[in-house]
Amino acid sequence: MLLLSAVGILIPAYREAKRAGWFPDRTPEIAFPATGTVTVSNDVDPRSATSQMKVATDQANAVVQLFKRETDAHVISVYVHRNDDVTVPVPPGTYRMKIIEGDKWHGTTSYFGPSTTYETVVRPMVFTRRRGAGIDLHQSPAGTLHTSINIKNPKPLN
Repeated sequence: MLLLSAVGILIPAYREAKRAGWFPDRTPEIAFPATGTVTVSNDVDPRSATSQMKVATDQANAVVQLFKRETDAHVISVYVHRNDDVTVPVPPGTYRMKIIEGDKWHGTTSYFGPSTTYETVVRPMVFTRRRGAGIDLHQSPAGTLHTSINIKNPKPLN
């Protein structure tokens, strides 16, 4: 019983230390894209982006990604610096949202190197023409955003 309690405390503490960049990272850092920069799939017509997604970050840089639920095809990635927020246009739809956070940026293949944390929002994110959606990445015990931890690293963006 004590072991289960310890695991319940240690896993979040490990992920927070990782996200904050406490683990050695000897790879040279490159400049993180400006807040609001997006990577959009070639299949997306920019004129179709009639909804909005708001992202607010906490102590880590973040890449928030939307994927088609049926095919898991990448739709859009939004880059947001730590302690910042942005609203970007997105196409209406119901998507799977994935969150990549970390400290030092290493590009769209390695993301944040050893500080990379990767999670999937449990519930689908719904965007309509009249109603957007958002995500606040500030850590809170009373938070309502349920995520599942992804053990594997995120796929590189092409």
